Amino acid sequence: MAMRVEAVILLAALAGCGADTVDVRPHAQDSLLQTWTKALDGNNAQETPITRVVNLLKEMQGTLKKEMDEDEELYEKLACWCNNNKYEKNEAIEAAEAQIASLESKIDQLTAKSAELKTLISETTAQLAADKEELEKATAIRQKQLKAMHQEELDGIQNIENLKAAIMVLGKHHAAFPQVSLLGWSSHHKKGKKR
Repeated sequence: MAMRVEAVILLAALAGCGADTVDVRPHAQDSLLQTWTKALDGNNAQETPITRVVNLLKEMQGTLKKEMDEDEELYEKLACWCNNNKYEKNEAIEAAEAQIASLESKIDQLTAKSAELKTLISETTAQLAADKEELEKATAIRQKQLKAMHQEELDGIQNIENLKAAIMVLGKHHAAFPQVSLLGWSSHHKKGKKR
């Protein structure tokens, strides 16, 4: 019965302190429950239930202070991390934006260069087609000239062969004529003209 009275007093004290608004974590609840159980089950006759509640509240205050300090330390670490991370991210964003501007400028330059090269390619292709056509015409003309020259050469060789045959035939039929070298005759004939 005394235990129930102490529990009721403890609950009343907690309700009076606004314990329902305190954010108590699950592990902290277990710790506090064990502490309350020890305090309430204690066989110390010198402690009155109010003293036990007060001591229990002091312990709760110490535990909450310790947790508040841990939370504050964690908050400072996280705030520092957030600030550092924010600074780094802002720097990264600025660098990325500068790089984007640089790359956009380069894209514009390369697009202009690409258009220039396309124009040059089309002009070169047109010039190449014209050169091929001119080469084909020149090749056709050269082939005609080669055939004509080859025919003239064949005609010249045939004429030489005909002349040799004619000289041999004339030489056999006209054996009475002295053998006069054509070269000798022509050189003798040239000397006579000079006089």
